[in-house]
Amino acid sequence: MAYIDVTVPFDGEDFLSGRPGDPVRAAIEEHGGLWPVPAAEEFAGQGLTDAHIARFLAKGTPHLGATLTAPAELKGSPGDVPATYVKCLLDRDVPPSAVAGPVEGGRWGPAELDTGHRPMFSQPREPARVLSESAAAD
Repeated sequence: MAYIDVTVPFDGEDFLSGRPGDPVRAAIEEHGGLWPVPAAEEFAGQGLTDAHIARFLAKGTPHLGATLTAPAELKGSPGDVPATYVKCLLDRDVPPSAVAGPVEGGRWGPAELDTGHRPMFSQPREPARVLSESAAAD
């Protein structure tokens, strides 16, 4: 299992739990239950080229908001399963608090990439390398 620069919900929580006044929730409500494609300026500082950003804007589609706002129904905790958590440092330098326990407890192997939230575009070989190393370790 690998998580790449994401928030990890736990049973009964949604993906956006712990984010009061979250602009994502507001955007979903304003757009009829859909999270719209980010505006060009939201990609700034994420290690993307102008061509990457243009591709997102031209081909991106809204994200179904319920996948972010509906409570997760999980048996057990994601922290119970060995995983690798990849933090992309240009997005934020600290992983979300929900992943701190499994990472600090040694259940999840930490990894860092010096890129933004979309490493599969900005540095596609790096997430592939981390995932390959993670799979080999398991």
